[in-house]
Amino acid sequence: MASSSTSYVRHHIEDGLAHVEIDVDGQSVNTLSTPMIERFEALLDELETSSDVEGVIITSAKTDNFVAGFDIEELQGYEHDPDALRALVKRGQALMARLEALRVPVVAAIDGSCLGGGLELALACDARITTENPRSVFGLPEVMLGLIPGGGGTQRLPRLIDLSQALDLILTGRQINARKALKIGLVDDVVHPGILLEVAREKVRKLATEPGAGPSLGDNLEEAFNDPVKLAARTPARRLIFSRAREQVLKESGGNYPAPLKALDVIETGFSEGFEAGLRAEGEAFTELVRSPEARNLMNIFFMRQEVNKDRVVDGRVKPREITRLGVIGAGLMGAGIAQVAAYNGTNVRLKDASAPGLGWGMNYIDDLLKKAARRKKISEAQADIALGRVAPTLTYEGLERCEIVIEAVFENKELKQSILAELEALGNADQIVASNTSTIPIKTIAKKSKRPENVLGMHFFSPVHKMPLLEIIRTEKTSPKALATALAYGRELGKTCIVVDDGPGFFTSRVIGAYINEAGWILQEGGRIDEIDAAMRSFGFPVGPLKLVDEVGMDVALKAAGVLQEAFQERWDAPEGLRILAEQGRKGRKNKRGFYDYASGDSRAPDTTVYEALPGGATRRHIDAETITRRCWLAMLNECAYALDEGIIRSPRDGDIGVIFGLGFPPFRGGIFRHADEVGLGWVVDTLHTLAGQHGERLRPAPILERMAEKGERFYNA
Repeated sequence: MASSSTSYVRHHIEDGLAHVEIDVDGQSVNTLSTPMIERFEALLDELETSSDVEGVIITSAKTDNFVAGFDIEELQGYEHDPDALRALVKRGQALMARLEALRVPVVAAIDGSCLGGGLELALACDARITTENPRSVFGLPEVMLGLIPGGGGTQRLPRLIDLSQALDLILTGRQINARKALKIGLVDDVVHPGILLEVAREKVRKLATEPGAGPSLGDNLEEAFNDPVKLAARTPARRLIFSRAREQVLKESGGNYPAPLKALDVIETGFSEGFEAGLRAEGEAFTELVRSPEARNLMNIFFMRQEVNKDRVVDGRVKPREITRLGVIGAGLMGAGIAQVAAYNGTNVRLKDASAPGLGWGMNYIDDLLKKAARRKKISEAQADIALGRVAPTLTYEGLERCEIVIEAVFENKELKQSILAELEALGNADQIVASNTSTIPIKTIAKKSKRPENVLGMHFFSPVHKMPLLEIIRTEKTSPKALATALAYGRELGKTCIVVDDGPGFFTSRVIGAYINEAGWILQEGGRIDEIDAAMRSFGFPVGPLKLVDEVGMDVALKAAGVLQEAFQERWDAPEGLRILAEQGRKGRKNKRGFYDYASGDSRAPDTTVYEALPGGATRRHIDAETITRRCWLAMLNECAYALDEGIIRSPRDGDIGVIFGLGFPPFRGGIFRHADEVGLGWVVDTLHTLAGQHGERLRPAPILERMAEKGERFYNA
């Protein structure tokens, strides 16, 4: 047995097979990098000349991870050196080509995440065997960082699987599990982790001895995929697929993200001009995108999110309690959503509601979400049934005393929330943590009569719970470090990105989104058009406009939240009368098909023009240019963020940016609201707010912290 080892790649030869194991020292996951490329180049030098090797198996020494992609920190270092970056990309592509052309078959044995450059490495192999491990997921998530695959992924993936499937993975960054990967032909087999290497050995020997079981992409890519007859037959269909994909990208991104469009160009080049031309186009596009402001901002968000996910917040010596049982009170949309996410992630849940119909609705909602996950192959039908079985419905408090944590998710009613807290404390579990899912009511108000206020905090989830990544955890002056550490650890266990904020009306996210909607309401009241207001903010980068958002949340809910904020900040919070009038008309948005949009006719994209009748000016509307709308709305939002930072509600601009991006839909390509303010300049921000305040009201007067920072020439971020 021959063997060699480095801190990145080690291998040994046994019975004619080279077993290559990837293991980057000091990292929880493997990432590609210049040192990794160097080690692989040396390994290929050896394998290419070794007569003892009949096949190669590539695997990972990391738990639940094959390779996670290229080292993003290293990529950031090339931002100002395009020639060096271009050389690195060519070197990486050449490495994949050498691996693909190796004289003996190569099989990737994958147990865990195989993403980005890791999947490109696997695509260069002759076959891919993976495990049924739930953490075995596949994807090319580069577009999420403002990039495209740079190691040949744009060329190999569309030639291995159906073009539409390949475009979906490349253009969205979506990840798929092992079963889905097998179904679309991305992997050759899915096996139990215990027999992964055994099956990989069988596969590589079969490839070595049976010519018909040869390389998945064909021995000659140009011949296999650019045959003139086949190409002529496929070109019209491909053109249609590319045309539709481009339309979809523009529809979803508003043209704000250049990476998906570049990816389409590169893939088309590969099909029209050949594999090598496609690789060259891929390298040039990758080099250009790394240096783009969108990629810079998206990579910054990646690192900020990593920091937030690792932030202890409390002293590291404080250990969180283990959560084995969760109580949820309220089986409505939020309560049932929380229960579903908890059960999906393995927690036993006691779900309580005040009525049997309400409880039945909640259980049906949970069942429906789990069945949808099974249909989408995220989990099996058996796993969906097991998850549903973890939720125990109840109309009483029986069993809730055994829950380590209980989350109350009832209506925004102070007295109701206080009474539920009292009833929970009466159960006698002195260690039980009680969290409120309130979006506006201060936690100290809910806990005013609490016997154990140290166990009380807020856990503000976002709707829909199973999709929205943010969890806002609210602590009071009396919340114990133990309770906070437990809520934080459990939130992360549920897969949420958590920010910890201090207590206060609306906390952080609700008061910020409230300021944004409030300004949109003023523009509407001043004569603006519903469609122009929402279109302006979508063009700015928000997924939906502010008035459409009110319809989704419910106009009654939005008005109640606005009332809390207006009362708390009455010296500077000026609310438009028009929104109150509309709510009093019984307009609740989508849920009763009466809102800013015409749900009754079936075309929810069309504004309901009867709204204008209740507003000053009536049906007579005036055009307000998009730039004015966007300035007023995003600067109103920024101003409230600045107040929250100055008051200590949020601990840093980083937490604020994570909050607005992952909770409120602030456009990620702008890097976050504080970072965007840095880019446009705080001097400009302050001057513009003063001008807007003079034109539209004191609510737009810049927060003191903005004026102080602008005067000193400061920024929210140093870089």
